[in-house]
Amino acid sequence: MGVSLGEIRHCVERDFLDCFRADLAASQTSVIILSPFVSPARSVNYYPVLHALCARTVAVDIYVRPELEQPESLRYHFSGVIRALELTGAHVHSRPTMHEKIAVIDEAILWHGSLNILSHNDSRESMLRFHSPDLAREVLSDVGVINVGTLEGTSTGGGETVAKADAPGCPICGKTMREYKGAGVWLCPDSPCCEGTRPISEVPAGLAGRQGAPALALLDNACPICNSKLAIRAGVIERIVCSSPTCNFAFESRLSAGIIRILRRKGHL
Repeated sequence: MGVSLGEIRHCVERDFLDCFRADLAASQTSVIILSPFVSPARSVNYYPVLHALCARTVAVDIYVRPELEQPESLRYHFSGVIRALELTGAHVHSRPTMHEKIAVIDEAILWHGSLNILSHNDSRESMLRFHSPDLAREVLSDVGVINVGTLEGTSTGGGETVAKADAPGCPICGKTMREYKGAGVWLCPDSPCCEGTRPISEVPAGLAGRQGAPALALLDNACPICNSKLAIRAGVIERIVCSSPTCNFAFESRLSAGIIRILRRKGHL
C-alpha cells in the first residue's frame, strides 16, 4: 500500500547499550529518557556521555519513579544515582506510577519497548528504534510529557471519524467517543488509556489475520524479527503485528495506536 514507518531496529539487551549510547553521543539538541527504575550498575554507563551532552548545552530530561516506588533492592542507592545524574547536568523529574520505557533524541529518534534504560540487567526485554519525528512527538504527547493539542477535522480517513454530534458517551469516563468503522466500534478518545468501547456493528469480514482478526492493511516495513511484512490487525483495539502466522511479534498497544493515528492523519489509511 506504499506506507512505511521508516527504519525500525530491534535491540535486545546485549545490543542496546552500545546502540543507544551512540545515539546519545550524536545528539545535537535534546534528550528525553523515561526509565521507571534506576540502578548504579547501569546508570554509570551513561554518566560520561550525559556530561558531554550537557557541556554542549544539549537539554537532557530524565523521568523516573520516586524513591518509594523503586524496588527494595534499588532504594538504598536511589539518592546517590539521582545526584550523579544531576551532576552530569541532566534534569531529573519524579513521575509516580510510571511504567513507560521511552527515549527521544533530538525530537526525531524514538526508542520504545520494555527495557528499563537506567536499570536493566540480564533481562530478556528489548527496545525498538524508530527514526520518525511524527511518532516521537505522538508518543511524548500520549504519555503527557509534551502537549501538542488536539487535531480537529471531520475525518482522518480509513474509517476513523472524529467525534460527531450524535456520538455516544464513553461508558467509563463519559467523554464523546470516536467512530472506528474498520473495527466496528466506538472508542473512547483517550484509548488505549481508557478502555471504554461501544459496538457499531459486527466487524466486517476481511482478510483473516492472526488470531482470526481481519487485517486492515499491510505496511511496507518488515518485521524486525522474521522480516515478513507488518500489518494493522483489526479488532476492538487495532494493533500493528507481524503478518506471518508463525511469528508472534506485535507492537505495544499504545505505540500501535500512535502510529495508526499518524497514518490516518496523513491519509494513508
